[in-house]
Amino acid sequence: MRVGLPRALLFHKYHTLWTTFLEECGFTTVVSPPTNRRILERGVALAVDESCLPMKVLLGHIDALAGRCDAVFVPRQEAFERGEHLCVKFMGAYDIVRNTLPDLTLVTYDVNAEHGIDERRSMIAMARALGVRAGVARRAFDRATAAQHAHEVELARLQQSVAEAPRTGDVRILVVGHSYNLADELIGAPILSYLRTLGAEVVTSDEVDKALARRHGAAMSPTMKWRYNKELLGSIELYRDLVDGIVFVVTFPCGPDSLMAELCARRIEGIPMTTLVLDELAGEAGVRTRLESFVDILRERGRRGHLREVGS
Repeated sequence: MRVGLPRALLFHKYHTLWTTFLEECGFTTVVSPPTNRRILERGVALAVDESCLPMKVLLGHIDALAGRCDAVFVPRQEAFERGEHLCVKFMGAYDIVRNTLPDLTLVTYDVNAEHGIDERRSMIAMARALGVRAGVARRAFDRATAAQHAHEVELARLQQSVAEAPRTGDVRILVVGHSYNLADELIGAPILSYLRTLGAEVVTSDEVDKALARRHGAAMSPTMKWRYNKELLGSIELYRDLVDGIVFVVTFPCGPDSLMAELCARRIEGIPMTTLVLDELAGEAGVRTRLESFVDILRERGRRGHLREVGS
């Protein structure tokens, strides 16, 4: 059986977990191609107007998998722990896809701690429903979670070593955004690439110790309910003293991200911040101009700070 994995949403966060699990169960995984303009335009055509940009990208990727696999993998994730939630797009992704593309065969699993549905039991049940023996499914999950943990630890270690190392440039920027935005080849990757072209060192919010980031995020905003936004807030607390500025990458019309950026603007002092709000109509030239201006501001700020130190 060939199981399609859309290269969108939480694929960028959990691709190691999902790929390892499915392949250990004996399935062949088929990943959709990197996001391009055609995939985005197809997703825009399939989605309702009120959908956020990442959901439109997801629909485009799922459509790109049609005919290339036997079933498409679309999980339904609501809460990993009691008292917290994920964005509604993760809760509704399976149902949205099922109703938008009714002829497509889907496989899914649920995660909802509020109703006692944990990830391990749900993923094993999904595999069992597809004909996998219980022992094989259990071993597959254990190997997949170990691989995912090792992957996350290595990403966090590599970035921490970069953040703490002597600088190679005069400007270091923390780019804050979800992995499904920053890692997307059409949405976030060009932003990271262009900042590096401008000579800036780039640190990203998603390559951190997730548990540590959530603890810091909860301290910054005790009432924050969205798990992944809590991680982003925590990454700011972890790196704010190691960078010169912060760039928020927000996709329209994301409410949790907009609230997070506003919260930081009101509570964090002494570090320049800018917010890029992107949708399917965002032009590359405008984004580049914003980034160039922000890097120039950081360089001028650093130059004046150096002159004050020399004068004192």
